[in-house]
Amino acid sequence: MQGCNRGVYRTKFALGALLLLAVSGLHAENVLSLKRSNLNAVSVELSSDDAIAGFQFSINTRGGISIQSFTSSERLQAAGISVFQHSIDDSTLNVVLLAPVRAALPKGTGTIGTIRFTTGGVPFVDTLRFFLTGIAVCNVNAQMLAISATPLTWSESQYSTSPAAITLEQNFPNPFNPSTTISYLLEHETPVRLAVYDITGREVALLVNQRQSAGRYSVQWNVQQGGRIPLSSGLYFAHLTAGSSTAVSKMVLAK
Repeated sequence: MQGCNRGVYRTKFALGALLLLAVSGLHAENVLSLKRSNLNAVSVELSSDDAIAGFQFSINTRGGISIQSFTSSERLQAAGISVFQHSIDDSTLNVVLLAPVRAALPKGTGTIGTIRFTTGGVPFVDTLRFFLTGIAVCNVNAQMLAISATPLTWSESQYSTSPAAITLEQNFPNPFNPSTTISYLLEHETPVRLAVYDITGREVALLVNQRQSAGRYSVQWNVQQGGRIPLSSGLYFAHLTAGSSTAVSKMVLAK
């Protein structure tokens, strides 16, 4: 990371100079948003009405989260966008994105990158929060673009990007040994993925991976059947993804 510091600062200075040349702001609808993609990753989504040649922002966290890195998406790579990043501390990462000369990221909606993070070995603490600050965006004409950003917050026991779309019930029995039943409710037909993770964020079981109709479903997880590795007593997480909605609940295996 230290080896690219000078390049990062030169790039940030160049981008700042471009923005200072702006003669007027543009007011199209450009939005940066954060979405939980799995236990240890958050995606950065960009919806833009403008082609964007360069932008920078700081990724900030609260709740004991340690940011590991920002990885560009295929969308950025296809546009030839260069990525520069500099870690200020565990909870702050500065990111600069620049297109080649006279080129730009086309307008549209999609993921621009993924933020990898850890929470000290425990995937969930009481309240976790991601947000973006210091956002600056310009087009190929060095005009400053208006943009808004939405933060991401979730709680220890459950999070959902669309709470009304799915309901993940507490497994029963809990604690359990060797099997337990996980039930959930879908309000509409959607692709469904139900997996189990240990406290390090490692996937230990995939229980459902298919499209399902609206309704209530129950799945049994037996730690003695079909497991890739022996599991010890402790805390596990049922992780349900249905379309754009995600929910998590805690389970305790007591041997």
